[in-house]
Amino acid sequence: MKSYLEIIGAFIAVSALAVAAVWVAPAKADPLSDFLQAIFEQQASLPPFNAHWRRIHVRPIEGPAGAAPAGSLLASYYGGGAHEGLNAYTACGARFNPWALTAAHRSLRCGAKLLVSRGARAVVVTVNDRGPAAWTGRSLDISRGAAMRLAMLEVGVARVNVQVLQ
Repeated sequence: MKSYLEIIGAFIAVSALAVAAVWVAPAKADPLSDFLQAIFEQQASLPPFNAHWRRIHVRPIEGPAGAAPAGSLLASYYGGGAHEGLNAYTACGARFNPWALTAAHRSLRCGAKLLVSRGARAVVVTVNDRGPAAWTGRSLDISRGAAMRLAMLEVGVARVNVQVLQ
């Protein structure tokens, strides 16, 4: 009967031979291996992706101050609860606060100020995120704090009037 050390030694030796055989074997010229090699080379050239990198390198989408949106738009709100998402970052690099007066828009530059009104209520929000998704049919996502001031928490999605201030 073999001891445990002999079994472990044999396993390590066989594993080393298998790794050496794969390492030395020539790569096959087929489309799949070429495709995978291109992906790995592309990933090697990208910088590491983490929150610190996003905060520094995100470039806002530029747009003139008088550009759309203007008029009546379909808007929703996001930011689940008082403590949900507090460690998340927006597309513009700021820490997400669901109670701040902020908004997400697909094309307006980061930092743009919008006057959003619904009926007799109005609030000024700052664009600091990207969204909503194009397939939703909505043009603006506002934070939970702004939705509370516009009395949108009960309805979730509402038609609002938007005017670009800056």
